[in-house]
Amino acid sequence: MPFLVSDFMHADVGTLGLLYAAFPLGYVIGGIWLGRYAKLRRRGRLMFGSMAVAALLLGLFGFLPPLPVLLVAALINGFALEAGHLAWTNVLQERVPNEQLGRVVSIDAMGSFGLLPVGFAVAGWATETLGAPLVFIIGGAVTAGIALLALAHPAIRGLD
Repeated sequence: MPFLVSDFMHADVGTLGLLYAAFPLGYVIGGIWLGRYAKLRRRGRLMFGSMAVAALLLGLFGFLPPLPVLLVAALINGFALEAGHLAWTNVLQERVPNEQLGRVVSIDAMGSFGLLPVGFAVAGWATETLGAPLVFIIGGAVTAGIALLALAHPAIRGLD
């Protein structure tokens, strides 16, 4: 994101900060909005559908639309990521026995956080090699494709 903002949008750190602030605002709005429901329905579709939406909106950044469009995309991206996260957390709490929940969530978090350095390394290499816009476009498209592929599986679509 910093390379996209400085090198391709020719904007300053204020623009970067504004974009970085829009994502968590979407998380908060998504959490409040979905927190109104006692139970989330169609959780498989919600998890992977929201992942596809978030990925496509992040991919939009690579096309360098105007800042207001990017701010809305970041806001909706945050909302979508929070929706998927809430659905996943809800599935874990419902399906994993209480005495094993801590271990399962720890392994889940360890896998996610443990792979962050690998993702950062690949993103850094790809940004240097392909340029930031193309990394956003390819990353968004590949992630959305994987999420949509997962939605093709009946077990995912049927997860309620």
